[in-house]
Amino acid sequence: MLTKQPEHETLFCIARREVDSARLRRLLPEVRDWDYLLAAASYHGLAPLLHKHLHSLAADLTPVNVLSSLKLQAVANTQNVLHLVGKQLKLYRLLKENGIAVAIFKGSVLSQMAYGDSSLRQAGDIDVLISRRDFDRTRRVLESLGYELAPALSGAQLASHLASHCELQFVRDDWFTVVDLHWALAPKSFTFKVETEELLARSQTVEIGGVEIETLATEDLIVYLSMHGAKHLWRAVEWISSLGELIRSAEAVDWDTVIQRAAKAHATRMLGLALRLVASLSEGETVSIACEAVDKDQSMKRTAGRVLSEIFAMSGPAHSTETNLYNLKIMDRKRDALVSALRAVFVPTFTDWHALNLPPSLHSLYYAYRPWRLSKAYTTTLLRKLGSRGAA
Repeated sequence: MLTKQPEHETLFCIARREVDSARLRRLLPEVRDWDYLLAAASYHGLAPLLHKHLHSLAADLTPVNVLSSLKLQAVANTQNVLHLVGKQLKLYRLLKENGIAVAIFKGSVLSQMAYGDSSLRQAGDIDVLISRRDFDRTRRVLESLGYELAPALSGAQLASHLASHCELQFVRDDWFTVVDLHWALAPKSFTFKVETEELLARSQTVEIGGVEIETLATEDLIVYLSMHGAKHLWRAVEWISSLGELIRSAEAVDWDTVIQRAAKAHATRMLGLALRLVASLSEGETVSIACEAVDKDQSMKRTAGRVLSEIFAMSGPAHSTETNLYNLKIMDRKRDALVSALRAVFVPTFTDWHALNLPPSLHSLYYAYRPWRLSKAYTTTLLRKLGSRGAA
């Protein structure tokens, strides 16, 4: 197995829609640090699945206080999911009434598709995909429902963000309800060649709360989840779990189409890494043929092994140097990794706008300010590390 620590093996075991109950019951008597197990489950998005499987299959082997804690979390998560589903359906209806093409993805929709239950992923945001040309109309719909753009941006800042990035947050209820409004699936600083209009045209319907809503086609969703996990260095086990369960739960997956769309998006290696991760956690079932097709040299198999061996040691966002080196491994073309690194250095973000307040007429100066700010921050960090080593 990937790890010998029983807490980690337990989390890998329960990261499924249906689990091997005999294996789970063999593992639980070996668990020594239940507090760590709960904390790791929450960090990796697995608390709802852990509650479901321990409660139904191994309650007699689980400490009462652990079951109680998981039940409280599960109830709170279900309440949050129901709240978000209600807001999501209201927004979806209004967007459709205004003639706006839209797809709701991730969140409760992915949970329903992968696990057959909208509450088995930890509640987060409402992710909405629209065409860039519909941004202004969608913003007006959101504002009519009481949502506000967060953070507030000037006209120049908004134009810059729309041109270079892929999403903005709209919030209400003191940040209790957050809509992540996407007009693309990845920022330009991370190469992923997919046209939003094509995604919307290929959408499928899924029933949530008794209402059918549009979401990404299964083949597009597989490619997207592969990219999303790769972009964030696969730092959550549930990302692997939900992708694997989506594949297993789908009536049929057209793998030729998945592979073609990944190649068109420059994401073949990302798909290969994702499928290797899924295969590692599910003993190779379902995706083995596709794995061999997209990872013929088995380089992503080796990368998957490293990801899984380190997945419980990683926390917080990755340093840019780590991300740039990682991108060289997972991007189909080296020049894509280079372009991503350059854009990350020069294209301004919220942090730059908040650190330096320039009038709109001088907005272009942010493209010079950002690399200067980054170099100053990295120099300070390097000097601090060197100082700490010297003191030691």
